[in-house]
Amino acid sequence: SVSHKPNAHAGRRKMVLLRVKREIREFVVETKTTASLEDLTTEVGSIHNLMLVAEQLAGQVKQLAKHGPMRKQPGCDDVTGELIDPIKEKSSNPDHDPLGYRVGKPPGPEVAKVLTRTADECLAVIDKKQAESKTVMRREKIQEAIANIKGAVMIAYPMNVPTHDIIRIILEGKHDIQAALPQDAVDPKSCVLWFSRKRMDRKEKLSKYCGKNEKSFLKVRLQTKSQKMPQREARLDKDAQTKMMQYWHRKNEEDKRLKENEDDDDYLNSSWANPKAYKNAFTGVRGGVKWK
Repeated sequence: SVSHKPNAHAGRRKMVLLRVKREIREFVVETKTTASLEDLTTEVGSIHNLMLVAEQLAGQVKQLAKHGPMRKQPGCDDVTGELIDPIKEKSSNPDHDPLGYRVGKPPGPEVAKVLTRTADECLAVIDKKQAESKTVMRREKIQEAIANIKGAVMIAYPMNVPTHDIIRIILEGKHDIQAALPQDAVDPKSCVLWFSRKRMDRKEKLSKYCGKNEKSFLKVRLQTKSQKMPQREARLDKDAQTKMMQYWHRKNEEDKRLKENEDDDDYLNSSWANPKAYKNAFTGVRGGVKWK
């Protein structure tokens, strides 16, 4: 969808905002109507992949703070190569990794706090809430968050973590996110954007789809080249859907109770006799007003 309505950002910007969605992730980018869709789509795909890298890195750093560096082989002793008994490991080491990926020797508590805090700050940068507030996702901001994580890791491990640790692989730029997360990552050179149930042709300019209003706000979907047209989004958000299901469940239970009751006038005392009951279920209003 596209909107030309003014918003909180309209008074200080003359840029088109794109709210990009792919699966559960959303982010906002800014551009101009004159932008080449070839360049724009490539940049959107690249930012999306960088967000995935940041998310994976932050998650691993939080595990590093809890359980220390990675093992060479999951569940195996780095020295002997033998399988570790998870029951003995759990009883003898309170910091053991239940998944067996990490050695179970975390850094000191204060350093661990720094690692966790820095990882959380990185996750906040790429959080969906940024899109909800129409905050533009900038590559530089993500790179800064990743650089901060690198600094925290070097503080915790001045000699660096092992070469086989995914954290080091990511920080050294050797991580192939498309191979690691083939279902989530996209190829920036071939991915496509969908707008208003139409595939946006990478050979065109953005103005073909939104006109020349530089204050437009577009909702687009990011897909791989091979993916089909994305499904329409539900008109109700998850919260509204939950409330609606709860409402009908309560109504069905009330209907059953009334059928079992022999008092024919009992329905008059039911909340379902209230014509505004359905509306009240969504607004949080329950019951009537009582006067003393």
